[in-house]
Amino acid sequence: MPAVVVFDCFDTLVTSRPLPGPREFTACLTDVLALERRCAKEVVEAVYTTLFTAMSDRSALQPPTLDLLDAALRERGAAREKAELEKALWYALGCEEPGQYALCAPAAEAMRRTAAAGNTVRLLSNCYLPGSLMRRLLHRVRVPAVYERAHFTADGGPKKPDPRAFRFIGEGDFERRVMVGDSEETDLAPAAALGWETVRIHPAAPDLTELLALLDL
Repeated sequence: MPAVVVFDCFDTLVTSRPLPGPREFTACLTDVLALERRCAKEVVEAVYTTLFTAMSDRSALQPPTLDLLDAALRERGAAREKAELEKALWYALGCEEPGQYALCAPAAEAMRRTAAAGNTVRLLSNCYLPGSLMRRLLHRVRVPAVYERAHFTADGGPKKPDPRAFRFIGEGDFERRVMVGDSEETDLAPAAALGWETVRIHPAAPDLTELLALLDL
């Protein structure tokens, strides 16, 4: 019976070096948005504080990153167009840095085989890049475009390990639901609590044979 198979993104499909911190984010906003450094620092502090508060509460909805950045800029009389905000986030989160993000080839191949066998593939990612930029990043590192839909939490809504995030991405008439991820705490345990099958990926030594056996591929 075909299943819905949900892949986590970071450290499952895509490996990543540590993300840039507030200092780098501030420098990027100063440069890309032509802001005074004081203003850029205030904006970054406002965005980080709101996100940290939301991420510290498992049941809190994650606020949309673009909306946070837009609101912080408007409050300081420094409004910018959406395209400029997206450019700032793209650079601030290291998307133009060589080697910042890379494809996990075994996971990508398993994803292809999963879809080719008639299963529905979806993505679930706690992230700070909005969906438009996440799809751009995934395309850039050559994640197979075989996923039917995705829930990128930077667009707003429930985040892992909130059960609502899993129910949302797993909705549909499926007899089997499988979660593939690297984190026991945020990926696998909450999915298992809902009755899903789970497959753990170790980023340092990714092995997808468990998933292929589970799906009889």
